[in-house]
Amino acid sequence: MLRAFALDPIGTVSIEETSSVGLLKLSTRTYWRRVWPAGVGLASYIVERFGAEGLRDRDVLDLGCGVGLVGIVCGRLGARVTFLDREAGALAAVRRNCRRNGLAPARTIGGDWNHGGHRVEPDAYDLVVGGDVVYDDLEWPAIGTALMRTLRVGGIALLADPGWVVQRKLRGAFRRSGFTVTRSRRRVSWPPWRTTHLRIKDIDIYELGRRPTPRPTLSPLGRGQGEGLKGEGVTSRIRPTS
Repeated sequence: MLRAFALDPIGTVSIEETSSVGLLKLSTRTYWRRVWPAGVGLASYIVERFGAEGLRDRDVLDLGCGVGLVGIVCGRLGARVTFLDREAGALAAVRRNCRRNGLAPARTIGGDWNHGGHRVEPDAYDLVVGGDVVYDDLEWPAIGTALMRTLRVGGIALLADPGWVVQRKLRGAFRRSGFTVTRSRRRVSWPPWRTTHLRIKDIDIYELGRRPTPRPTLSPLGRGQGEGLKGEGVTSRIRPTS
């Protein structure tokens, strides 16, 4: 089914996803067919943080993109987006969703951070985004390696989690991988296909910053690698319109 999400100030984003009836038939290999709370929270956070033009000409990787809501939102904010997912069906859905939202043909890569990451160009992205990709702590080292390889120095990753992970454990794991780690929280109404009896869900947004690699200098006044990605505070809401 086709569902529309209204985001101020960029307008409506239309996403093809499975119907609520189809939820009972989903398996771990088909979870990509649905927009989940973490994706909704991350999309809303990105719009508020960066504003209507805040990602103009930035390179973004949507990690484990599913049907592509988060990456498409980045595209609507002006970014050049690459979508990565291990499921061919997800990438086909992303291509359709990009077309219906007026974006250029989607750049897609098949695979996950273990088996597809080697096809992602190194040091190529200012921002990596991912909703519901940190639920398994056994995957954190591989995710950290992939992020360190793909992010430019000064770039950031924004990873959303609906409260499944132990915050202290996640912070420690990614700091050991060489990142600075901070957390923000976003509240979303769930499920988005209802207009009544909604529940409020808290979504944790982890910001991982790639630390500059120390370089020897001849002078104590030598400076670092450059400025990272910064956003602007723009009020935003996201809600389904159908």
